[in-house]
Amino acid sequence: MKQKVGIGIDIGGTSIKYGLVSSKGEIYWSAEKPTEGLTSADIVIKNVLDAVDEVRAKAKDLNMELFTVGIGTPGLVKNANTIVTSSNISGWENINLGTLVSEHTGLKCFVANDADMMGLGEFTASKSHKKDTVLFITLGTGIGGALFIKGKLFQGHFGVGGELGFFPMFVNDKVRHWEELGATSVLVKSYKKICEDAVERNQVDGKYIIQKYQEGEQNAIDCIEEMTKYIGMGLGGFINLINPKRIVIGGGISQAGDFFIDLIKKQTEMYALKECLSGVEFQAATLGNKAGFVGAALYGLKKVKKKIVNIILN
Repeated sequence: MKQKVGIGIDIGGTSIKYGLVSSKGEIYWSAEKPTEGLTSADIVIKNVLDAVDEVRAKAKDLNMELFTVGIGTPGLVKNANTIVTSSNISGWENINLGTLVSEHTGLKCFVANDADMMGLGEFTASKSHKKDTVLFITLGTGIGGALFIKGKLFQGHFGVGGELGFFPMFVNDKVRHWEELGATSVLVKSYKKICEDAVERNQVDGKYIIQKYQEGEQNAIDCIEEMTKYIGMGLGGFINLINPKRIVIGGGISQAGDFFIDLIKKQTEMYALKECLSGVEFQAATLGNKAGFVGAALYGLKKVKKKIVNIILN
């Protein structure tokens, strides 16, 4: 009997991650390729379809039966099909991506926000979450977020809730969004501005700055502390609002080590009510950059079965 699996696609600003995933979240095969998000929507769509074809060929080689395609994408998504708008990819708006992929493959395709899919992947990977209330954030080009309330993915009444990165803040006499202050891209930009004469300036990314922080470089220390201050400020507000059991932090920089998570927790303590923060656990994501496509595959499989979240709770 053939193993029944789903295709998971995670469209990032830099790369597309994709793979074959079972209904239990097991990864049978995975790969990634450039998104080319600054070119055009047509090129990104072609890259997505190429990725889907690659996974289909791999499923055939492994004698696995494909049920569906799930896609996580930056931006707002309507009716599990249409990308309403996104700021991370050029022209990425009013696109019926689910329909395009379904017509190309003959498989049912379901599309959702990428941060929600990351959260679903992480939620499934951690059996300890069960029916907990858990807040996920992912730090990258922006700040993505996903919220599970008593074990169920919360997407709001109209399906476009959970845009945590767009939470407004009033900082230095300006209204800013949370992701404009605490994202990894902002960290990199701030560091480059200070270190204009750095020899490796063109190779500066979050990992590089973390390394300099651990070496005791003051510029890196200042930038990391600024970043974690704003992350803590946002988390403090959300903790006061929803009082989650656990905060899970994803994105490449979250893998820097316990010290980075501890810095965020320390900053959060400055802004959260003591009573709301008491008992809240902080941890780094466990699936790394695979969480998005795992969650997307699960989302597609569960949509087909009309049990979006219930499967992982049984």
